[in-house]
Amino acid sequence: MFRNIHYYLFFLLGCSPIAQAQQLPLLSEYFHSPAMLNPAMVGWEDITAVTATYRHQWAEMQGSPVTANLNFRHFANEKNMAFGGGIMHDQTGPTSFTGISLQYAYHLKFKSEESKDSKRNRLSIGLSLSANQYRLQGDKLRYNDLNDAVIIDQTQSRILPDAGLGVFYYSDLYYVGIAVPQMISLKVKFESDNALSAIQRIAHFYINAGVRIELRDKSQSALKRTNKEKAKHVLMPNIWIKYAPTSPLNAHLSMRYMWNQVLGAGLGFSTDGTAIIDFNILLKKRLRIGYAFSLPVNNLTPHLGTNHEIMLTYVFGAGGNGWMFEKTPQQLEKKNKNQTIE
Repeated sequence: MFRNIHYYLFFLLGCSPIAQAQQLPLLSEYFHSPAMLNPAMVGWEDITAVTATYRHQWAEMQGSPVTANLNFRHFANEKNMAFGGGIMHDQTGPTSFTGISLQYAYHLKFKSEESKDSKRNRLSIGLSLSANQYRLQGDKLRYNDLNDAVIIDQTQSRILPDAGLGVFYYSDLYYVGIAVPQMISLKVKFESDNALSAIQRIAHFYINAGVRIELRDKSQSALKRTNKEKAKHVLMPNIWIKYAPTSPLNAHLSMRYMWNQVLGAGLGFSTDGTAIIDFNILLKKRLRIGYAFSLPVNNLTPHLGTNHEIMLTYVFGAGGNGWMFEKTPQQLEKKNKNQTIE
């Protein structure tokens, strides 16, 4: 059985009709890469930034999944539009997935936001397009029966298109979104001399929601602050529900605490039996560094091991209206100069 583990993982992570698993690579902490969850979330942070993410899952298992992601996003507030793009690579034993994607989102502002001092109240509709390469290194597969008719002993690759669609409503106090990040259900076919092996891709459905709870002390009472001032202590409970027709419904619950938009920490638990903890820090209002640690809380822990995730986000510009990023020092300096001239 253990000699056949790579062959089993190939079908498990590929979501064959017999297996019960998600096909898409996932991250523990999606605030750094929101487009992976929902293309309509591109722009909701009100920033222009680039993010690099590295995740090692099930560290104790040979050939365990490793995911690397690099993405860019820009929000044009004056045009109510956001743009993004990225590249992702996921390696699991002899199989790999590499995708290049583009995202676009239009943010519809409601009339209640016309006043400069009013809170955000927007509905975003997003679309993503991607080209994905699926690769199988047949020479790394191990079989119990070397005379098996379905043996694939060559390296093969297939390139297929995909698309995603999402809707996202958000304000300065809460958000809710729904997305189908993999809509095109095409088969990935790998051929051998004697047989044809195919992976049937399926649509995935995501729902996420969260709330921003500001904890203010006496010095930050409503009588002593303007609407644009941020609370120093913020709690952000959120839920992320994932479903695919060949996979059990999974819910990820977490609570995040942020201090002064600089330091953050989160605790989470997934209904698949995974516990998650993460930390992040913002340096000079430009560079956010994050780390997430998770492990399955069940009898598989000694065999699978722990999960580790590192996130780096560099902010080129921030509008100051998002939940986690204020204006950069250069933007504040420019604003102060303009006010002085006026």
